[in-house]
Amino acid sequence: MRVLVADDDRDLATVLTDCVVACGHEVVDTVSGGGLAVIQSFARHAPDAVLLDIQMPRCNGLTVCHALLSRKPGTRVILISGRMERDHPFVSDCGAAGYLHKPVGLSELQAALAGALE
Repeated sequence: MRVLVADDDRDLATVLTDCVVACGHEVVDTVSGGGLAVIQSFARHAPDAVLLDIQMPRCNGLTVCHALLSRKPGTRVILISGRMERDHPFVSDCGAAGYLHKPVGLSELQAALAGALE
């Protein structure tokens, strides 16, 4: 699966990228420049899935999720957050395929990516 990794924490984005590769998937881009940069990268690379941090500058992950799904409805967005919970109405109603709570473990990430394939 072709995955776009997006987190405004550059170090965490790099770790997530390494983990996605370790799970056997291709990373098409790693974005740490904020929500608008994610939308631009998505348009360039057309990934199958997006690992997307919720708390990002210049357009948060929930807004980005809506924008991506309106452009390509079949995209599997997996939200990541250390502050918002899975059952928060904004998270549960945004159309994301999955949710991971930070810190993200490799087995959790692998399960989320496998679930996105289904």
